[in-house]
Amino acid sequence: MAVRDPLFWKRFSMAVHMDEETGKAKTFDSGSINEQDGWLARQQAKKKRRSVICWAFWFCFLVFVAGVVAVIIWLVHNGTLNTGNSANPNGGHMGD
Repeated sequence: MAVRDPLFWKRFSMAVHMDEETGKAKTFDSGSINEQDGWLARQQAKKKRRSVICWAFWFCFLVFVAGVVAVIIWLVHNGTLNTGNSANPNGGHMGD
């Protein structure tokens, strides 16, 4: 992306030159680096938290599905959940 103002670089270099003359040169002190590290640490913590929440959700979801399947299998095994054979006690043979 190019700068559209033709005088931008002239104003920019003049501003830098004026800052150097007055001693306001922009330097990276430990405070600004720590702020950046703090931001980066917060972003990494957010990413880790999102990842943990996502994995916990899918783990809980799979445990729930496994529980539902186990209950259905248990109900079928005990005969509580009939598969529809009670309407025809002959085991599916109509002419017997």
